Amino acid sequence: MSKEKNESLPSIDETIAEIMSSLSNDLSNAKSRLDRFVVAFNKRFPEHRAEDRGGAVAVTWALMGSPLVLYALNLNGSVIIELHSILERFALRDAGEHIALPSKRAFVSGILERCNLLDSAVILQKLGIFDKEDIKFAETLTALRNGLAHKNPKRISNILLSGKKISFLDIDSVMSKHDCVPLIIKTIHLMVKMSKAKYRKK
Repeated sequence: MSKEKNESLPSIDETIAEIMSSLSNDLSNAKSRLDRFVVAFNKRFPEHRAEDRGGAVAVTWALMGSPLVLYALNLNGSVIIELHSILERFALRDAGEHIALPSKRAFVSGILERCNLLDSAVILQKLGIFDKEDIKFAETLTALRNGLAHKNPKRISNILLSGKKISFLDIDSVMSKHDCVPLIIKTIHLMVKMSKAKYRKK
């Protein structure tokens, strides 16, 4: 790299200062983002539906801490990757528990380790736990997660921007404008569904 090009770049101190400024702005807006989540949560899981709300509160307390911190900081790409990871892990676990006898669960779980969220979602649909809308959500979440994990701007644009051309450097900006609350709420909803199905099975 030439000296001229080096001089055109910000120093490391300037880069860190820019990150700190961005973080400060995100923190100042964190409460309003979390307030939006609470409004959506209360609408989807109202207090008069005690069973669903209790399960949703438990799931949020136990598993949604990291996604909500990331959401509060407007790190929406990381939110999606985290949601996918949580949902995939529990869907694979629950699929194995539903289709295998207790004595065979370790064996079946080993096989399912090679599967992904969509595989387990299809199994849960065949068991009557998930429905078609849940499968569509799993497909969307997986496509977004894969696009983000592989930093694929074309894939992300196809899902969120109707194929509008964006660059690798646009990904974070595009994701910062995407409302992740519906994705968080839907993930909680599916976790509650799986929990209720396990309870009925006992």
